[in-house]
Amino acid sequence: MLTLAAVLGWAFYPPLKIQYQESREQARLEAELASLKERNESLSVQVERLRTPEGVEEVARESLGMVKEGENLYVVIDPAEETSTLVPESSEEEAAPGSVWNGLLDLVFGVR
Repeated sequence: MLTLAAVLGWAFYPPLKIQYQESREQARLEAELASLKERNESLSVQVERLRTPEGVEEVARESLGMVKEGENLYVVIDPAEETSTLVPESSEEEAAPGSVWNGLLDLVFGVR
């Protein structure tokens, strides 16, 4: 009986491993696609805003520090405010929250 279980395990492990790895990759790609669609929507809104005179003026004022003729620009610096260093986003994937079963199956099938 133990021999039969070992033979069945040996026979079914490779296709199950491939199927599991592909399903995990599909889930990762679907999450990435959703994120990219959200970013695309955000960029589309920004483009539409920049097609208006108000949007162009807003960018000119905020990003470039431009002022209209006759206006004065004052920059107030808070000496108590500590300057912070920007930390670049991590290039490593963040592990998606999963169930205990996903963690166990990742270990069994060698999925990172």
